[in-house]
Amino acid sequence: MNSSSNSSYFGPFDPAESFDHGATINSLLATALDHLVDGLLIVSASGRILKANTMAVHVCHGLVSSNHASCELSQVPKALWTLCQPIFKNMTSGIETHLGLEMDIVDAQQQPIRVRIQPLNLKAYQEHCLMLILEDRQQAHRRRAVADGKRYGLTPREVKVWELRLQNQSYEAIASKLYITENTVKKHVKSILAKRRVVGDGGEYGAIAS
Repeated sequence: MNSSSNSSYFGPFDPAESFDHGATINSLLATALDHLVDGLLIVSASGRILKANTMAVHVCHGLVSSNHASCELSQVPKALWTLCQPIFKNMTSGIETHLGLEMDIVDAQQQPIRVRIQPLNLKAYQEHCLMLILEDRQQAHRRRAVADGKRYGLTPREVKVWELRLQNQSYEAIASKLYITENTVKKHVKSILAKRRVVGDGGEYGAIAS
């Protein structure tokens, strides 16, 4: 896989190179994309990282070994490139590529990352490109738990229990992490679901209480 040694790939995402908009709109879009909660990565068929927002940089560093995490990334992390290669091969062969491909991987700390891959046709580049959306599932669960906490009036302890249950962690694992008993965990989960049911929003996560 070829890669570039240019250290500027990880600057804020700037759509000016591929879209004909005014400078002000480009600046606003660049700022918005750089503050997305998910990582946005644009990769070329030669293995170059063309653009990456701040979260994508964070996720990419988490995908490399701890020995290299502090180093400047000069190529697409192997875990992502393994997903991209067969798609690029199909694109080069003229095979219709499935849109919206989605899969889960884990980073160097075994934290789950959801990857969504979308082919791109960017006139600014003379090779095939892919857009990768990288979602840190642990952070996503944390954001969901905090949002639910505000919406349903959960206590801080309930928010933490809910975050861990959204990660599909067992009562035993949650009890161990929070230094409480399994029965206490179950009481928290039942309380959470009861608060959700008050506003008619308990069915979706009913299985979590089992």
